[in-house]
Amino acid sequence: MPADALALRITHQAPEPRDPAPPTGHVHVERGDSRAVLLTPTEIEPDRLYPLVTVLHGADEMLVKAVRDEPDRRGAFFLVPRSLLPTWDLIASPERPDLDFLEYAYDLIWRRYPIDPARQALLGYSDGASFALSVGLSNPTLFRAVMAWAAGFIALAPGFDVDAARKPEVLLEYGTHDPVFPFQQIALPMRANLERAGYTVEWRVDQGGKHWPSPDFLREALDWFFALR
Repeated sequence: MPADALALRITHQAPEPRDPAPPTGHVHVERGDSRAVLLTPTEIEPDRLYPLVTVLHGADEMLVKAVRDEPDRRGAFFLVPRSLLPTWDLIASPERPDLDFLEYAYDLIWRRYPIDPARQALLGYSDGASFALSVGLSNPTLFRAVMAWAAGFIALAPGFDVDAARKPEVLLEYGTHDPVFPFQQIALPMRANLERAGYTVEWRVDQGGKHWPSPDFLREALDWFFALR
């Protein structure tokens, strides 16, 4: 997919009055063959705005289980989409089925639930981390932060003005013994390039870690995001 197709062409909407109220718990979001699960807090206060974290997989499909308790623990919504192909369209397709589905899913969620437009984030693993960084940095008015474990690259649209854009905060974690994205060749340049471009980078190193997230990554990344003001 060309990098100039990374824009999410949507505008945040206030939730519309609905009777009955939108469902809570594990809510399935579907369009065609694209699928996602939205995890909501058990009870939703109508006068409160809630953060929304989108969690993007690498090669595994275990993330709904991994974050199932987080909506009530964090007081937030979690969207867990599944790539239409084995990995995300930025890597696997000349088209943009995953980004088009994200547009659809966000619009649906915003129109039904009280989401805080200033507290939306992306969290990704491996290919999902590269996708999260590329989408998050390319859409800085939508995302407050990006949390990335073992990102291999970032794609930005040609002509994207890094200096003019609002800059989401970034958390990066890598394992020092990752055989897929070697620490010296991938991790350190990724950090340096982001900082050189003016991004604030929260840097985490999993000493001895390989191409698998450390046991504490999810909890610590979410702790970091929910502490941002």
